[in-house]
Amino acid sequence: MLTDYLVIIIALFIVFIAGLLKYPLFFLNRVLPKHQYTKSKDIAYGRDTRQCFDWYTPSEQSYDGEHPSNDEPELPQYLNHPVIVFVHGGAWDQGNKSDYEFVGHAFTQMGYAVCIPNYRLYPQAHFPHFIQDVASAVAELEDRLVSQFGIKTRIILVGHSAGAHTAAMLAADSRYFKESHTHAEIVSWIGLAGPYDLPLDDPLVAGKFDHAHPIDADQHSDHHHSANPINLAQSNMPPALLIHGDKDTTVGPYHTDRFARKLTALNVSVQTHQYSSVNHRQLIGGMAWMVRFLNPVFKDIEHFLIQFRKP
Repeated sequence: MLTDYLVIIIALFIVFIAGLLKYPLFFLNRVLPKHQYTKSKDIAYGRDTRQCFDWYTPSEQSYDGEHPSNDEPELPQYLNHPVIVFVHGGAWDQGNKSDYEFVGHAFTQMGYAVCIPNYRLYPQAHFPHFIQDVASAVAELEDRLVSQFGIKTRIILVGHSAGAHTAAMLAADSRYFKESHTHAEIVSWIGLAGPYDLPLDDPLVAGKFDHAHPIDADQHSDHHHSANPINLAQSNMPPALLIHGDKDTTVGPYHTDRFARKLTALNVSVQTHQYSSVNHRQLIGGMAWMVRFLNPVFKDIEHFLIQFRKP
């Protein structure tokens, strides 16, 4: 009898691993402990169906909306810390915020509120629409927080792959926030496997950034155009954490190396980690609670963020 149970357990484990390998995002999200967080879906920040975001908060600290009429709303503990804005990847032509519920869960475990926006995709959209949409999502988030709690909005941008490119662009170029009429403060940003020295002739990039224009050469970059974060980096950028896997064949680790050198030359605070034997997908997968053994990305991010938390 014990042998039969063992066979069943082994069979179920094999099925789970096979499913995880074939449909990783589906399985990572299906096994989440959903009682640990609250999720509000599809909060609109524009007219297009893609222009909306999901909002995650730690369940035990969630604001219940009920206060005496003469009192100011009590500030939830998670709003004593900056809000995480996570930008998903997908080569600017695929991906959905709902695929990254496991990332929302991960940051709520750390005690943060999390905004995960969708943004318009190619071919419907081109550069700079991807970046403008995320800035507009931040503006809508700011409006809601100011209206409900009267607080200044402080955010930490986090992005993976194409999303890391967007996070870097927003951190480097204040024009996007100004055009979206948001005064949110970017206190830090985290890039996971981002293409910071963007090659416009790459098959995953071609056509999507045709509206970028040439700019002056930068010694740290091989690609001199206006959609390249390395070219736009300035000394007033917020502190950065850049993480890459050394087996990443989608976005080479040289992107992080070059950007880190540029930020260091500008005296911008930057920390870097390169993980051995980790590829492009495994890096973001390491945020999911069941497979954090893949790499230390969760722990490294949690440790980095401590400096921006209030006691």
